[in-house]
Amino acid sequence: MIPGYKRGVRHITRALFTLALMGSLAACATTSSLPPPERLQHFNAPPDQVLQATMATLAERGFVIVYGDHALGELRARYASRPEWRVEAHVKGALRGSELQLQGWQGNAALGVGDFDRLTTAIAERLGEGPLSAPATVTP
Repeated sequence: MIPGYKRGVRHITRALFTLALMGSLAACATTSSLPPPERLQHFNAPPDQVLQATMATLAERGFVIVYGDHALGELRARYASRPEWRVEAHVKGALRGSELQLQGWQGNAALGVGDFDRLTTAIAERLGEGPLSAPATVTP
């Protein structure tokens, strides 16, 4: 056997293990920095009314409004739970009405687009554009 062979193999094995561990840690760090998916919803109401309805709906559900700027159409809210929920809303004028963009996190995990279904439905109801707020028609 070659002198020092075992020590060299052990050293190379330790180096490869360290590189593999660091690579896996780097992979974990990069996946959490991805931006969350955005939920886009169109409303016929003007941007000020949509932002006000969004703020009121989030507050009604227990969220604390951390930041709100009507001029920029931005809103940030948090819900104190374990893990904490964070929601960001951006409202901008569209050709007819306005467009609401929602993003959110639960802890470090991004909320999916479908997680905002109940929130957008409640906002639409508050604006009078929801499925239950349409005038009832009676057909014979």
